[in-house]
Amino acid sequence: MSVSPAADNRGALSYRHARTRSRVFALRLLYQQEMTGASLDTILAENSYRFSFDRLQECLYECEQRDGCELYNFFALFDTEPDAYALTLVRGVKERQRELDRMIREASEHWAMFRMPVVDRCLLRLSAWEVCFNDDIPAQVAINEAVQMAKEYGGEDSSKFINGLLGKILRSCVGPVESVE
Repeated sequence: MSVSPAADNRGALSYRHARTRSRVFALRLLYQQEMTGASLDTILAENSYRFSFDRLQECLYECEQRDGCELYNFFALFDTEPDAYALTLVRGVKERQRELDRMIREASEHWAMFRMPVVDRCLLRLSAWEVCFNDDIPAQVAINEAVQMAKEYGGEDSSKFINGLLGKILRSCVGPVESVE
């Protein structure tokens, strides 16, 4: 059986941490907005962010794992309401999307935004917002979490790409970092 490179990195994210779950939920909401063009309010009102438990039951039936199933635990996350931090992230990204997109374009130099995979683009916006506009989270924590999410949900080179861009975006937000001597 062949395992994709992204699958080799599964388990790097710890869904036990509330902020991690919030970021994953926010990424899913941003992705859904990007793919459907629906507003956050529409998605929330229609509950369209919820995962189909019929599909989950079919998955569980096929693999016959009920307890401790990695997919079940992941999908169960989306049968809840998004928490306050997930909504803060999505609303923050939407409020500053033009500014975030400008920062991403400047940092990416030779990559047009439309050529980036949708997951990477959403993850970059989410993480850039945390790095530049959320003083409650240390920038390095937000970057490390983004890299882990890229390993989990992005393509083969997404984590390296996102790490490099977020490093540039961080420097543009806070200016050059001086070394302590």
